[in-house]
Amino acid sequence: MNALLSGALMAFFAATSMASPLATTSTTSIKTSSTAAAGAPTFTPLTPAEIKNLQTELLLAASYKDKEQVLFPPNNGGSANNVSFQFVNNPGTAPQDGSVIVGSVDSIPGLIGTHVAAAIGFVGPCGLNVPHLHPRGNEFLTVVSGSLIGAFLLEEDGQFAGDIPQVAMTLTNFTGMLFPQGHIHWQFNPTCEQAVFAAAFDSNDEGRFQVAQTFFSSMPDNVLTSSLGNPTFLGPTQLDQLRGIIPEAFVVMVDSCRGRGVQAVGSNLHHEKSLDSLGRHYY
Repeated sequence: MNALLSGALMAFFAATSMASPLATTSTTSIKTSSTAAAGAPTFTPLTPAEIKNLQTELLLAASYKDKEQVLFPPNNGGSANNVSFQFVNNPGTAPQDGSVIVGSVDSIPGLIGTHVAAAIGFVGPCGLNVPHLHPRGNEFLTVVSGSLIGAFLLEEDGQFAGDIPQVAMTLTNFTGMLFPQGHIHWQFNPTCEQAVFAAAFDSNDEGRFQVAQTFFSSMPDNVLTSSLGNPTFLGPTQLDQLRGIIPEAFVVMVDSCRGRGVQAVGSNLHHEKSLDSLGRHYY
């Protein structure tokens, strides 16, 4: 009897050990996931008025549970629409070269109370995302198509004595790079193909300062010239000329790169940040 019982137990353990609990779990998981996906709603863009109302309600919510009630009310059918965002219409035409679509508190009210934002950028052949900085957030940028050169300036200690140190990296497909908060940085596409990047921020309102545009935009002329060492060749007329040609965000075609035979497409510049009817930020 003992031998028979031992044999039965050994057979039971052998059978259960041959069965794969992972496979069983995976099958169940896939089935459940598929069923949930089949009934899940699709994204519906929020109107500017809806965004503003949600922002106000979320800022007034006293607790996280209150915020959940604002974002996921019982009558919305279990939709995550208020914490979702479509960067590019699908199907649709991708944004023109020299565009960054930002998903932040301005377009995704559900990010209020988090430290999260994201962006998708399109940089054309020989295009330049001009030197800028983010005053309220670190950025981690990953190239998802094409190639970019990314660089940022290091903090200079002590008296200025020549070039400020700079670090750079060539970013190819699925290569990422950190751009620290407050550091002047830029990205350049040295190739003849479009580059696309995805960026994540540790702030839901990272902000953006254009270095050249900000410096030359509004300060009195004498402050500017004094800051530049009072050069004799830079007077009010020259400053006005500079203000008229400084790009606001992207240079779609860098002249030195154009000389290698790349054909320019579209306009020379994609102008200032604007908010479209779906709440998307374009730079």
